[in-house]
Amino acid sequence: MVISALEKNSIEKVTILLPKILKHEVLQLKESLQISMNSIYQIAIAEYVAKKKREQLRAEALMMIDEYNKNPEILELIEFEEDLDEY
Repeated sequence: MVISALEKNSIEKVTILLPKILKHEVLQLKESLQISMNSIYQIAIAEYVAKKKREQLRAEALMMIDEYNKNPEILELIEFEEDLDEY
């Protein structure tokens, strides 16, 4: 992950605690990929946040589908629109 000059102004240092085994795995990954540990952490956190946002969006969409299927007012509108198509 490459950070632009604009992004550098908005960077904040964060300290995290990791189990030793996980840090060791990150060190191995760093060597294998030849990138910084910082880059690995940034990528991992960004991917995790994106995943959680997708999960939240999916949950909200499922709630909307449920509401759509159960709400009598919406069902009435659908039937009304279907009746219009017949004319």
